[in-house]
Amino acid sequence: MSMSVTSGDLATDRDGLRFTILSPNPSKRAAELFYFWFFLLTLPLQIWVTTKLSYTSPNDLMLGAQGMFMGCVAWLGPLYFRAAQDKGKPFHEVYGFKFGCFLFVWAVLGGYLGTDPWYEVLHGHFAFNTEWNPNGVPFFMLPMTIAVFGAYTTILGALFRMIWWAYSRIRSAIIPDFVIKTLIFIPLAALMPLLETLGYTSKNYCFDNAVGQWFLNVFIYGSWHLAAIPFYTHFEETAKEPKQPCRTYWIKGFATVGLLLLLMQLVTDLIAPHYTTIHRGVRNVNDWSTENCLGPKPTE
Repeated sequence: MSMSVTSGDLATDRDGLRFTILSPNPSKRAAELFYFWFFLLTLPLQIWVTTKLSYTSPNDLMLGAQGMFMGCVAWLGPLYFRAAQDKGKPFHEVYGFKFGCFLFVWAVLGGYLGTDPWYEVLHGHFAFNTEWNPNGVPFFMLPMTIAVFGAYTTILGALFRMIWWAYSRIRSAIIPDFVIKTLIFIPLAALMPLLETLGYTSKNYCFDNAVGQWFLNVFIYGSWHLAAIPFYTHFEETAKEPKQPCRTYWIKGFATVGLLLLLMQLVTDLIAPHYTTIHRGVRNVNDWSTENCLGPKPTE
């Protein structure tokens, strides 16, 4: 079932902006549909893998295979499930592949460089019983996040599109568009961290205090989305817009990582100290203990 609305049913505002849930650009819309459905269809796999985790031997192979599968398919899958108008195009000109480059930098490089606040500010713990934890991040999470962020961008992009269409019907020339867009971006950026927090109740990750889980988490991981939303909501949004080369997506991916690191540092230095203690340099990985939220190490 397509989430888009057919052109004959589209409502238009006084500026000619059409209401649509997914992008009006067929190339972008095909990628959005793929990201959403692929993530949804892999949820049973993710749940199954967590039921098979071992606490007597490392889980790197199984989790790594899951992460690589999800990351590679999320990046390359849109090449197969491309829009009809993209048939025959070189792979590097297909929107889904180009956006996959952006997702790769944002998810993998961002995850590698940007996980310190999870430990230092949020007092979070990872306990997947993994040995390969580059820079304190369980490896499988890096490629898997490509698929996760692909789904998130589809959802948040659709919400932004609908809100902007509603605003355009009462649009004021007095207030600059960038001001209104910023006011839309901020709550959208907070949405996913709030929803993710509901999932932080398993034995594989937790927070030592509610302030980190329910409050500062929104600032820290909201920074990730706030850094990226202004970019991906405007990538080739309509078919008439000039097509951007693949290198542009790489560059904007690096720009996003730079912005999210800056925003998280501001939260760490200016907001978090008022509510919690910053634990510099800690790595709470597989640190089962009765003295933290993980408790004793699970048994088989």
